[in-house]
Amino acid sequence: MKSLTLTRSFYKNPQNGLIFLLGVVLFCEIIGWATSPQARLQMYSSHQTLLAYLKNLLIGFLAPELCTLYILVFLIDVTHRFLGIRQINFNTLSVLKYEVKFLPLFLVSFFLFFPITLHVRFLLREFPNYSLSRYLDLYILHGFTIQTYLLYLPFVVLLGYILINVSLVKDFLESNAQANAIKGAIETPKNTVSTSISVINNPIVPHLEVSPTSPTALPNVDTPEKPPAIHQPVQLLVEPTENYLLYIEAKTSAGEILLRVEECYFFETVEERYYVEHLKGRFQISKPLSLLEEELEPSHFFRGNRSYIINLNYLDSYVYWEKGKYLLSMRTASGMRQLAMPRIRFDAFRKSLAGNRSQPKQLIKY
Repeated sequence: MKSLTLTRSFYKNPQNGLIFLLGVVLFCEIIGWATSPQARLQMYSSHQTLLAYLKNLLIGFLAPELCTLYILVFLIDVTHRFLGIRQINFNTLSVLKYEVKFLPLFLVSFFLFFPITLHVRFLLREFPNYSLSRYLDLYILHGFTIQTYLLYLPFVVLLGYILINVSLVKDFLESNAQANAIKGAIETPKNTVSTSISVINNPIVPHLEVSPTSPTALPNVDTPEKPPAIHQPVQLLVEPTENYLLYIEAKTSAGEILLRVEECYFFETVEERYYVEHLKGRFQISKPLSLLEEELEPSHFFRGNRSYIINLNYLDSYVYWEKGKYLLSMRTASGMRQLAMPRIRFDAFRKSLAGNRSQPKQLIKY
């Protein structure tokens, strides 16, 4: 796998992060007891009982930090959109560069989530005896300090990178599942017609004269005998069953050129202009997609939406993205190109893809 498409489906279900938050809280608690046992013991003694200590841990720490979790998940997802991160190359260096991009977010996220987390903690801990003096003294004045920021920073960085890496693993597993689905869809049926057809030349047979009274047929002496022709297999050129488009005119700075349709990766419309992505480059064409859809061979070309028609022979992979959309990854001369397809077209796409991949490879006479 050269690249990994980031669907970010994990961030769209933030409840998935609850178990990881519990793990981080437990980890921080263990580290706290290991590094500062006296401070933890004093805190435990102030609650007098284990039940009171666990209640404070649940209400005073875990519940407010759910706000931190959901806000952090939202910020990570927004950062993906803001930076335009849709896919990463699947190698160690690229993954490291990808993760480093989120470090500035984790460094400043405290100022975005802490005001909300702090007030949730105040409402839960002080219920029902709220006091303005305690609110100002213990929460506002002692909350917004450099010590609180430094206390939160390791927790936020740890939680953030856990969320990012879990999302990467989830996207990787979903990508593998999609790849296996493609292999199942494009597997050639066992009873597919053979791709090469042999044709036997008619052998030259000597003319025979048969006498009605004689059971034996003798060769005509006037016809010279010729050796039987050797059977020579040749490739059969199959004529297209319909008159589909084979060449398309494209515009260049030097004039008009003809491009072979089978070498076109996809056709698209951008700002009411029509373009073709071809083996030789990107060119403007005059035919609208509605007309091309009728003229192109449907076993090779598929219209994903109103903006493009793809050549299924150059489809690399597809994956579910977001908001009911799929991303189609197309191989082109300049690299991979991704096109969005609405979910409503998915069933037609799967049928077209299966039909394209199950076709016998025939030599078409152009």
